Amino acid sequence: MLHIAKSSDRDKFYDLWQICFGDSDAFCDWFFQNRFAPDYSVYLEIENTFVACMQAYPYHIWIRNHVVSGAMMCGVCTHPNHRKKGYMGQVFPYDMNLLRKKEIAVAVHTPAVLNSYFSFGHFPVADACYLTVSNIPLLQQEVQAFLLSEEQWENAYPCYQSFAMAYSGMVARSKQDFLRKCADYAADGGKCMALEKDHIVAYVWYYPTETQIQCVEAVGPDDSVKMVLQAIMAQYPQFSLSAKLPPKTKITFPFAQKEVKQKGVMGLVNFPLLLKQLDLQSDIAFLVTDDVVSENNGCFLLNGNKSQSKPAFSIPAGRLMQVLVGYVTLEEQRDYVEIYDKVGFETLNQLLPKQNCFIIDEY
Repeated sequence: MLHIAKSSDRDKFYDLWQICFGDSDAFCDWFFQNRFAPDYSVYLEIENTFVACMQAYPYHIWIRNHVVSGAMMCGVCTHPNHRKKGYMGQVFPYDMNLLRKKEIAVAVHTPAVLNSYFSFGHFPVADACYLTVSNIPLLQQEVQAFLLSEEQWENAYPCYQSFAMAYSGMVARSKQDFLRKCADYAADGGKCMALEKDHIVAYVWYYPTETQIQCVEAVGPDDSVKMVLQAIMAQYPQFSLSAKLPPKTKITFPFAQKEVKQKGVMGLVNFPLLLKQLDLQSDIAFLVTDDVVSENNGCFLLNGNKSQSKPAFSIPAGRLMQVLVGYVTLEEQRDYVEIYDKVGFETLNQLLPKQNCFIIDEY
């Protein structure tokens, strides 16, 4: 049977997370103390066995310079002994409909395998650039970057705010959300290096191991972030480094490689609510089809209201989500669109231009 989680189910979720993902006790202890939101999470139980689950945590998301009610999905997993039985096909729509009732407009997540949820209409909405250095040369540290202490984390919050507002798809973190995320990184051994010029202008959260450095959150203008990365590398000669950066970053080093990959998917949960929150206006109707959330089906206007007018085109909900975020244009979705009115289609295409899309958070 499918169930909405209760606080008393925490240990079941915890145990299945460790079985499926193998994260450290320190991380899991912190995560399930601070990020387990039972009201937004579901599980499937077969013959008194906890076989599959999905968690979500409510956030606000920046989309086209508007704050949208969203949820970050995580811990989507099935016990190894019960895979390939179609169980996630039951869990996924159950949770999407639960989130809709919670007045969540969109669901964001980072699947281990990107195409895992394409069949549910959750498609890529952001890219990331991965900068890698396989063997850091000896560097002369010229930048006076410094490690942030826990008491200094809040000083980096304005830097995150200004950075996040430049992208569509980023979490619109409150200061409390920001400090919780910092504690999240620190719980598993993360460190934060920052650059200050009267105020913090850039910071990088990173994990050092015996031979590698993994930079998971790099925030600030390219030139300042590059200085922070140089300061980190100066401390770890002969290590390898990987840094997740925005897709259009200009940061480079003579000894580094860069690769842009799709990273992060998003799905429509409550389509009328999303349109109202985006505050879009047009009298052109269009038809949406959604196989997961039935209430998202129908003929709509951009203000979120249902319409009796003849639609200019029809489009699957997941493909429209990519357009609304700004990852692609309507024109670029022609392969998935049936057009009935070319003028109306082109008018909405002009109203929904591309945006700079990027997502840092993965849970």
